Amino acid sequence: MRQTVDDGAGGRSRRQVLRRTGGVLAAGAAAASAGCTNLLPPASRAIRYGDVDLPGRDDDTPDYRRWFPAEAELPSLEAADEDDPYGNWTYATPGELGAAELGRPFDIGRNVAHASMDYVGYPFEAYDDVVSVGPIGTVAEGAVDRGTVERALAETNYERADGYREYDVYDRTDVDRLVAVSDDALVHASGEHRRAKAQRLADAGAGRVDRRHEVDETFAAYTDRVGAPPSVLDGFGLVDGDLASGLWFTFDGTSAYFVYDHVFADGETPSRGEVKRQISGIARGERASRVDVTVDDPFVRVALQLDESAYMDGDDADDYRSLPFVTWGVDEGSDTITVSHDAGEPVPVDRAEFRPTEALRNPPASGSTLEPGDELAFATADLSDDALEFTYSQDEHSRSLLFSYEPANDSDT
Repeated sequence: MRQTVDDGAGGRSRRQVLRRTGGVLAAGAAAASAGCTNLLPPASRAIRYGDVDLPGRDDDTPDYRRWFPAEAELPSLEAADEDDPYGNWTYATPGELGAAELGRPFDIGRNVAHASMDYVGYPFEAYDDVVSVGPIGTVAEGAVDRGTVERALAETNYERADGYREYDVYDRTDVDRLVAVSDDALVHASGEHRRAKAQRLADAGAGRVDRRHEVDETFAAYTDRVGAPPSVLDGFGLVDGDLASGLWFTFDGTSAYFVYDHVFADGETPSRGEVKRQISGIARGERASRVDVTVDDPFVRVALQLDESAYMDGDDADDYRSLPFVTWGVDEGSDTITVSHDAGEPVPVDRAEFRPTEALRNPPASGSTLEPGDELAFATADLSDDALEFTYSQDEHSRSLLFSYEPANDSDT
């Protein structure tokens, strides 16, 4: 599976789409290159149209949308787009993304969520599901032991703050992040208004405030259509003029399925022929065994089936590594910014890149790993206006964000 991006997908590149999510997710989009959104055959190759029989799932109810507060319930959120305070959202089931069946997982949604979270005592695959609600925050669901979280965060710059209802709350100011902990969910939020964001997510999850799908008919119709597949990437539509769209992924024992769902306003749903004309011009795609276009006003669906070899596209499954899950600490001095590995998984140095490299005073030795307690020191005199950025090579074609930090004098938050 080649990790490139089709800039023709709905007129929006992956970088443009994910930058709208704000904060850490915007930084993640600038670095992450893991993506299989260019999944249509190139224009020079005839598309093989035919029925695609999508595999069913035991529970396809979009329960993740309970974490979306209604727009009227949102506090001031430093939204990247005032007309769309939610930005683009993602959903993923971290431990069920096709790795065992197809050789490697489809992990874009997981990686976007990863960039907005810190390690708090659990590997990422331990969570049942994760939903990133754009710039508002990210929620990881699963059985949570509060003592495990408390012990993990004791080694970091997080400090216990006033709790909120059923949640224990931990806050940090070296990097503006907060995590709220209940028995079955972890709510992560960042930025100046992180506590207000986390509270709104918690209130929505508990049903104490109106939820988006209860008052937004388009969002309700769209998420009813999409359901709860292993991964959803909101905003990755293929057809122009939609009210809402996205890409979702599922799989069976022999194939990967990439499905683009769209919902249109009354009278604006394109014909099947128009949809085919639009998708025929998308280049740099993978070889789909068949493509199924269905139009059911107000919905349009483009479903692609890729067999295992086309999905992998020459990738070596043995070379793939998941992103290490880490809590990084920051100590910003007058002439040095020190970034420490405070808690979490080891980071193989040979797969990582620490930028700007010219500012790094103590580059780690090749073949080594960064472990809890290790530090990287950057000379402030050698920093440009760009953020410190750590990226990680998951395989030959994929490099994704591990950590990003803007020095205080360059930060706009």
